[in-house]
Amino acid sequence: MTVVEERKEPPRSHKVVIRGIVEGYDVASLEDLKKIEGQIESLQNEIGALKNQISELQRALNATNMRLERLENFLRSFR
Repeated sequence: MTVVEERKEPPRSHKVVIRGIVEGYDVASLEDLKKIEGQIESLQNEIGALKNQISELQRALNATNMRLERLENFLRSFR
């Protein structure tokens, strides 16, 4: 028995602006879209700041580990 994998193409995306009333759908107003855009931008800025903090903490941890390793080697030399 052979298994045939079905390849699915990704759905096509289209940039569409809908104005007016569409039955059965909640259509965001331009103000709503601007609010959402602002929220996304602030979240992206926050993510960037957190990435910077993580890299700074990683550098500090690496420096601390190097100092600890030097101290351990120094103390081992007295055995």
